[in-house]
Amino acid sequence: MPTAAAPLLLGEWARTVDERFRLSLPAEWVEAIAGDAGECTLAKERPGCVSLWNTAHWNAWLTAGADLLASKVASGRLNDRIEKLQTLGRLLSTRHRTVPVAGRGRIAIPETFRDFLGVEPGGAVQLVGAAVCIEVWRPDAWNQHIGERMPTFRELFDELTE
Repeated sequence: MPTAAAPLLLGEWARTVDERFRLSLPAEWVEAIAGDAGECTLAKERPGCVSLWNTAHWNAWLTAGADLLASKVASGRLNDRIEKLQTLGRLLSTRHRTVPVAGRGRIAIPETFRDFLGVEPGGAVQLVGAAVCIEVWRPDAWNQHIGERMPTFRELFDELTE
C-alpha cells in the first residue's frame, strides 16, 4: 500500500481523547496522512488499536483487491470458499471509514471505532508511527504489544534493510 514518495511515519506521542472523542495528530504527520483531501481512512486493526491511512493510498489498495476478488467471484473460483468470502465481506464492511482531518490536525473517532479502541472521553491514547500508517493505541494494549515485539527488533530491522 505505501508509495515510493510516501515518507515513513515514525515516532510516538501521548494524547488524550476529548469529551467529543477527538484527538490531535502531530503536525508533522498531518500532511502525509490527510494530503490535499483533508481526510484519512480509519481502520480497525486489533482490539485496543485503530490505524489512520492516507485515503488515496488506502483506496488504491482496496480497489485493486476488491477488483481481483470480484473477478474470482464472477469466474466461480471462490464457490468452494463461500464462508471465507462472507467473513471477508463482513470485515470489509465494518473495518474502515473515511474521516475528516479538521483544523489543528484533529480527527473524531466514530462510535464503533471507539468501542473497538476501548477508550472513554478524557482517556489516554498512544499515537505510534507504524512506518506506512499511524496507529492509535489504548496504552495497556500498546504496552503489551510492544513488550512482545521489542525482542525481535534487531532481527526484523536487519531483515527489512538487507
